[in-house]
Amino acid sequence: MSLIDVALVGGSALHRDGLRHSLDPDHFAVVAEGRDFESVLALVERRASPTLLVADVSRLREKDFEDLHRVHTAMPDCRIVVLSSDLNLADLSRVFRAGADGYLVSELSREAFSLSLLVIMSGEKVLPSGLADVLASNCQDFPVSRASNDQPDLTDRERQILRCLLSGYSNKVIARVLEITEGTVKVHLKTLMKKISAVNRTQAALWARGQGMREDLEPIEPRAGSPPLLSSPLGMIVKQAQVTAR
Repeated sequence: MSLIDVALVGGSALHRDGLRHSLDPDHFAVVAEGRDFESVLALVERRASPTLLVADVSRLREKDFEDLHRVHTAMPDCRIVVLSSDLNLADLSRVFRAGADGYLVSELSREAFSLSLLVIMSGEKVLPSGLADVLASNCQDFPVSRASNDQPDLTDRERQILRCLLSGYSNKVIARVLEITEGTVKVHLKTLMKKISAVNRTQAALWARGQGMREDLEPIEPRAGSPPLLSSPLGMIVKQAQVTAR
């Protein structure tokens, strides 16, 4: 497995050194670093572009959001992760609009941190586990159908996909588990989310939890000839990262 080239953003050399030692050397190699997004962008323009940028910014300023957007525009194929000292919903929303792929609260173990980055590099977005508590405590229940007394008529396949969402599986992993194409997974997702009035995967998973559905805890066995998954299913990686962060 080739190493993932990483650029680090941190306020001081000591700060960035701590970030570097938090990365699993079997998966990541630091190729650039700087004190802010602007300085890293200047370095990247003179060197090979990284495929992952990790920014540990204790307090995001207006300029940080602008520079993050510039980095995303200059390196659209680079995954961007922002680390924060605590969960700030306003910052979370703005960093994703600026182009970030992950927002993590920095109280993570070294292993959970690296695993979360691997999930992000697989194409998924990663949010802090505390967000689920915020949604549960501050959001009204999501409607399950247009008629309050009616339950949506879900197919067996749609229920299977909902259980996979509860486990945190990506579309690619769901396709492998159910032995269907990613395109078919997307079609089922679009249909079932319309049935339950969910606007995204998080709402769909919360709806399924409210209906008493349980995660798909069966181990994933790759089909013959297919490339191996990570050391554990992506859903379990997310769960491990979330549990460790608590």
